[in-house]
Order: sequence, then C-alpha cells, then structure tokens
Amino acid sequence: MNGLSGGIMRGNLEVHKEAGMTVAVDIHGSTANIILSGNVDYSMQEEIQAANQSALSNEQVREICVDFATVTFLDSSVIRALLTLQKEADAAGKSLVLMNCTDATREVFELGGFDRMFKFR
Repeated sequence: MNGLSGGIMRGNLEVHKEAGMTVAVDIHGSTANIILSGNVDYSMQEEIQAANQSALSNEQVREICVDFATVTFLDSSVIRALLTLQKEADAAGKSLVLMNCTDATREVFELGGFDRMFKFR
C-alpha cells in the first residue's frame, strides 16, 4: 500500500477514512488524482500527507490533480498542505492542479489570496 497506513486498497485506489471524511489516491498513467471528500480539516493531515507522498513518489506521475467536487468544508491546514505539495511537486518536475472547486471552496482560496498560487480547472 505504498507505506500508507490505515487505508483500504481497492485496485489502484487507496482510501483513508475518518468520521465521514475521505482522501483517496487514484493513479492512471502520468496522472495522480487525489480525491478529497466531506469536511476536510486538520484531523486529516496524516491522510493528506500520505496521499501527497503517494502521488509524489510515483515516478510515472507528471500531473497531480486534487479533486474538491465533494468537499463540504476545508480549513487553513488543507491550504498549508497544498502549498507544501505545490513546492514539492515543482521540485519534482510535476504540475499541481486543483479541480472541481465549488464556489464556497474557491472563495476560501480567494479570501486568503491563495487563488493566485494554484492552477484551477
């Protein structure tokens, strides 16, 4: 399971659960999709870091996409984790894209000026 603890392996999908919140990594060729779901906050830091490392450590991966489609809440710790991921992805020659942000999620990034630091799709 690529060093991830507490996860359930389903094919190419590694799932980490904690009280209705999930982080999953799905790798297809050169793209790693990190799928966040539910209320994503500080209590999910270990799972988020493990997902980030799974995507970063895969040599085939060139693009890391973080999917926010089913995120209902996020706090500043998630933004901090994404800033770290952006820095590490840049150093590894990989791109980072934040995808499917709802208006409310996008507003969290905009209020702190972080929308200028990430690529959104």
